[in-house]
Amino acid sequence: MQYLVEAENIDGLIPMKDVPDYISHIVIPSYEHLIKLESENKLKGGLLAGQRAGAFVMDAPSNEELAKMLKAIPFWGMVKWKVTPLQSFKSALDQDGHIAKLLSG
Repeated sequence: MQYLVEAENIDGLIPMKDVPDYISHIVIPSYEHLIKLESENKLKGGLLAGQRAGAFVMDAPSNEELAKMLKAIPFWGMVKWKVTPLQSFKSALDQDGHIAKLLSG
């Protein structure tokens, strides 16, 4: 299954004095993890230009596996996630074609 995954930074969780450590120990490892998943063809996407947010399409065999993959990203708990399951174009074509045949008699 494919999922549209949108992520947005949650403001105010990290005191300014801790931001350098947060970037070094959480943000950079998260990007590295996402790059690894991308190299394994498990996702495709990136950051939204000029924002502290990102979006990608992720392949996962189930909702549970998707949750496991997202929770493995180091900044998982520091980001607000929005996940939307996607229907393939082929599946939509098959369904709509079937409906068109039924309606046309």
